[in-house]
Amino acid sequence: MSTVSEIKKTFREQGLTPKKWMGQNLLVGKQYLGKIVQAAQLEPGESIVEVGAGFGVLTEALLEKGAKVVALEVDSGFFRVLEDKFSGSPDVELIHADALKFDFRALSQRIGKLRVVANLPYNISSRLLFMFQENRDAFSSLHILLQREVAERFVAKPGTKDYGVLTVLLGVTAEVKILFHIPGKAFFPAPEVMSSFLSVSFPDPPPVTVSDPRLLTTLVKASFTGRRKTLRNTLRNATMFGISNEGLIQAAQETNIDLARRGETLSPAEFARFADAIVFERSKAHGYRS
Repeated sequence: MSTVSEIKKTFREQGLTPKKWMGQNLLVGKQYLGKIVQAAQLEPGESIVEVGAGFGVLTEALLEKGAKVVALEVDSGFFRVLEDKFSGSPDVELIHADALKFDFRALSQRIGKLRVVANLPYNISSRLLFMFQENRDAFSSLHILLQREVAERFVAKPGTKDYGVLTVLLGVTAEVKILFHIPGKAFFPAPEVMSSFLSVSFPDPPPVTVSDPRLLTTLVKASFTGRRKTLRNTLRNATMFGISNEGLIQAAQETNIDLARRGETLSPAEFARFADAIVFERSKAHGYRS
């Protein structure tokens, strides 16, 4: 595995510099690389997807544990380094692509349910988590490195400042655990913030069942459009759900949701029940009730 001096040398030889705006902080702490591959509980020959492979330091650690790695990297300079390092390896598939635009479903159809082990680029980590969650049926698990403040949002409790849209959606569909923290000195360049290694699994059945995931997402996003605003205010345009305001009030009553509450106080289970009641009211409004 590469050391900090080797990483610096590679930057010099390739005429590259880490791009802060792209969140390019490469993990080089060997003890933490070992903890990551151990925590991921890899099986020999298992296919692992790495998003933001950088110079391939984590890739090497995954290979040493017997994994086959599908490594995505968007930066052309970094990808050139990866090609030089792994072009002869039968256990590494390199993909030069933007993860936010990449078709993970197609990859899943080709190699099976996806397991991600990655040091996610800090600048797009939340957007990637939204995308993984929306396409959760293509993934079995994520073992990902994030800024600690971002990771803590995903395990936050209702009513706290860190509780948000993705907290709710993951609470319905996934099991999320922060496994350990990693200091900035384990990276190059060293960020000023602590990082956290997070485990996200998508069990079947999910922790909370919901009849219409898309409507749930619409409901949750609308409910968080203004913190400290009540649900009565954030959801006053019930037509977004295909029902009348009276139908929304009825759905709230059926699930004991007080519309005077703020959206950030509802648990994932409460949001799911509310969404299902809205679906029921919508079916009544469109004459689908038996």
